[in-house]
Amino acid sequence: MTSEEIKKIVTEKFPDKLKEAKILGFEPSFIVEKGTVLEVCRFVKESKELSFDLLSCMSGADYPDRFEMVYLLFSFSRKHKMSLKVQLPKDNPEVESATAVWKGADWYEREIAELLGIKFKNHPDLRPLLLPEDWNEGYPLRKDWTGKDFIKMPDVK
Repeated sequence: MTSEEIKKIVTEKFPDKLKEAKILGFEPSFIVEKGTVLEVCRFVKESKELSFDLLSCMSGADYPDRFEMVYLLFSFSRKHKMSLKVQLPKDNPEVESATAVWKGADWYEREIAELLGIKFKNHPDLRPLLLPEDWNEGYPLRKDWTGKDFIKMPDVK
């Protein structure tokens, strides 16, 4: 299946729930509405045509005006890839947990929650994964983090 065919299937299924649908390089990429990310994830996994059975990577990014979640998906049976993104507001970075669709989202979401402060609704266990249980110094991967161990690099011209 081509990237254009994947893009067509997803855009026809969710005409009003996608902020953007395009081909990046050779892969389809979609920005989905915050409230529908779980519905889109379920569809692309359970669809016989798409069968995205692997969440190969999940990451969070801190932009000046928003946070963004990125889900990189792969289909073993179909041998194709795609990415889903969801944009989250700085004042309430919260999204549904993808663990209901892919169990492998568990540790990705735990890491993102503790390092970026993005909340994952309905996650089964958001205990800290990397930082100490009593950590209270903020979120170290946020661009505005200034913890006591932070060393600001000099500006290079």
